[in-house]
Amino acid sequence: MALTRYAEPGSLGDKAPEPNLDYSRIPKERYTSKEFMKLEWDHIWTKIWLRGGLSQDLKEPNSYTTTEIGNWSILMVRGEDGKVRAFHNVCKHRGNQLAQEKNGILTDGTFKCGYHRWQYDAKGQRVDSPDPETFPQGLCDPSLHLDELPCEEWNGWIMYSLNPEVRPLKEWLGPIDEHLTAYNFDEMQLVMDMTVEWNCNWKASVDAFNETYHVWGTHPQIMDYLEDKDVQIDLYDIHNRYLVPFGVPSERPHIDQEKIGPSLAIYMEQHGVDPKTYKGNAQTVRRDIQLAQRDRAKEMDLDFSKLNDDQLSDDYHYLVFPNVTLNTHATNYMMFTQRPHPDDPNKCFYDLQMFSLAKDKNNKRTESAATMAAKAARDAEANGDYTRPEHRYIKHGEEHSLGEVLDQDAHNLPFVQKGMNNPSYKGLWCGKQERRIVHFHQVIDRLIMEDGGEVPNYG
Repeated sequence: MALTRYAEPGSLGDKAPEPNLDYSRIPKERYTSKEFMKLEWDHIWTKIWLRGGLSQDLKEPNSYTTTEIGNWSILMVRGEDGKVRAFHNVCKHRGNQLAQEKNGILTDGTFKCGYHRWQYDAKGQRVDSPDPETFPQGLCDPSLHLDELPCEEWNGWIMYSLNPEVRPLKEWLGPIDEHLTAYNFDEMQLVMDMTVEWNCNWKASVDAFNETYHVWGTHPQIMDYLEDKDVQIDLYDIHNRYLVPFGVPSERPHIDQEKIGPSLAIYMEQHGVDPKTYKGNAQTVRRDIQLAQRDRAKEMDLDFSKLNDDQLSDDYHYLVFPNVTLNTHATNYMMFTQRPHPDDPNKCFYDLQMFSLAKDKNNKRTESAATMAAKAARDAEANGDYTRPEHRYIKHGEEHSLGEVLDQDAHNLPFVQKGMNNPSYKGLWCGKQERRIVHFHQVIDRLIMEDGGEVPNYG
């Protein structure tokens, strides 16, 4: 059945012009070789804007958070002036890492190195060193202050760059700025925070979430409530997205187009439509969810004024280049941040964070659109008060669950990476449903070449 899109023209649902893409095989060496890994480090990771943390973790002056990229640790701290600054997280005396916790508050307003007690303030200035008279060369060298990096807050995120000459953030974000600020991310609270060391290249993880071609093979249980084929794909200059219709069955011929299946029934309940008393069928659910969401917004005093009707039911799924993937909904979003392993192209770090709109007018957390986010929100609730979830670090294969759907993706990825290292496999053979992946690689190549690098021809 033909899918109806209810987004008004000019309301963030517009189709972007299709660029000319080269569908040639994507060489596997881009996922397996240390040579290409170094190219990415030299010309991508160290040159562009990256997401480093969350504003909600820096609510107070002198609060800080850290992140790691490659072998480097980055420190982000809110000063007494309210500004967030980013620094290389290293003491200039003997190289000790200053902040060794993920999040914290400065004692007496200074970072105190745990090795020799050199101290730095929230602006990165060295303010004290024990026994200064014992340094014949003195302690006035400006290189003894922390090295500050470009850093800005945007939509509840902390963005930083390792490149002092990085282009302005707004310019880098392009249309993504308007698209994502419409969702009020800064009003959503973190309800799950986890890092998993995965046995795959970071790009293999990005790829897994940038196409719906795998839904039939990997997630057949969710096909009764999302359309995996009639998906709008928008490829911008750097970033990209697809718009996945939720609240309607897949058009695949083996799926009943009229019956309300179990996953669709759950989705209806989460959005204020009772499947037990519902008079329509599976084809009318999506529109009724959108209308119900508008009604709920009025009841709960939520601002959906910048969102079109499709955004009240569907997954507007963005890739903020290079490594932030978002499942975006009106009252919640899921964020995946894939970071490269420092020295092994066959591994990466997968940061999973889920967010839910904080409170409704009855002081209750709003229900998430995704089952996992809803469960995480309920688990995070403690006597009606928000409690930040503890950050968990897990290695691939350790007993844990990310939820049914993500567990299915996680199961595939080490086998994908192992297959890429097989000599009989030459590289990715992508179709039009996977053109976000094709576009992604062509952006990588363009940025490498614009920075003076040379992309190898692996044949």
